[in-house]
Amino acid sequence: MKRNRQRQQSVVPHRPGPYDQGAMTAPVEGLSREARRLLSESVSPNTVRGMRSDLRVYQKAGGVLPATEIDIANFLSAQNKLGKKPATLERYANSLHMWHRYHNVPSPVKTMAVRSVIRGIKKSRDTRQNSAPTLRLKELHQLLDVIDRQSLYGLRDSALFLLSFYGAFRRSEVVVIACEDVEWRPEGIIVTLHYSKMNRSGRIETKSIMRAPPGTRYCPVTILERWLSASGIVKGAIFRAVTPKGRLGAGRMSANTLAVRMRHGLKAAGLTEQGYSPHSFRAGFITEAHLRGKSDVQIKRVSGHRDQRTFEKYIRIADAFENHGGDFFGL
Repeated sequence: MKRNRQRQQSVVPHRPGPYDQGAMTAPVEGLSREARRLLSESVSPNTVRGMRSDLRVYQKAGGVLPATEIDIANFLSAQNKLGKKPATLERYANSLHMWHRYHNVPSPVKTMAVRSVIRGIKKSRDTRQNSAPTLRLKELHQLLDVIDRQSLYGLRDSALFLLSFYGAFRRSEVVVIACEDVEWRPEGIIVTLHYSKMNRSGRIETKSIMRAPPGTRYCPVTILERWLSASGIVKGAIFRAVTPKGRLGAGRMSANTLAVRMRHGLKAAGLTEQGYSPHSFRAGFITEAHLRGKSDVQIKRVSGHRDQRTFEKYIRIADAFENHGGDFFGL
């Protein structure tokens, strides 16, 4: 895009800016430190990182800011020609829209030209999203069967995977659970969430996870108890790094480590070809519970969904004929 280079090109400002977690400058001049802090809390760290990454793509493509509707329409069209997914292009557009909003300048993203280009992209491309496949109970047990629970590694991974499944957690949620967030009951545990992808308002959320009957193959509460006992963790982060020599780290493990450990276990279990990811635990629980006759209300109490359409996308049937609505014949 050949434009007047005298215009501002600072897509990712070096000073604290609208996509820095600490502050947002343009719309907050005159606000107190506390007001700035609360404003920064309105956007999750993952969202901030994603927006900054999107803006870098725009900058590397020659885009300048503030942008015009022609700039953005041409950028999206060029990225579409490169084969970028429609969902990715829509995310680029949203990041550019938010940049303009945070800087108190008119956003060209909502203009007819840009909206028409986005609509054209959707009509000309397959807009079905590739969702994480469901890791059902059978596959979860296959994964757990290959883990050595005599080691700290094994106990931690087993507790982590079971909690991810039976709590329908996102990986960003499960890795930040602390001992102080868990309330122990005879029936199981209640986990308090201080942060979730869809909750940045400070609203208290809890998930209850049942203790399995005696003799059950894998109980998430029992395995969690074994992990805490073996690791000696009594406060702070529950899931922590473990060194190759089996020494426990001080800080909590990262969401990326969960993905790495899951890939390691899937390889040992011969399940790598299915393409499972940490999100497969969440989708697997919801699908499994649905097929076992649990009501939407019951499942949502665990998954935390509020939007029915989003919730239904998680119910993924592996077999096109499983739980079929037309399985009755004759009189």
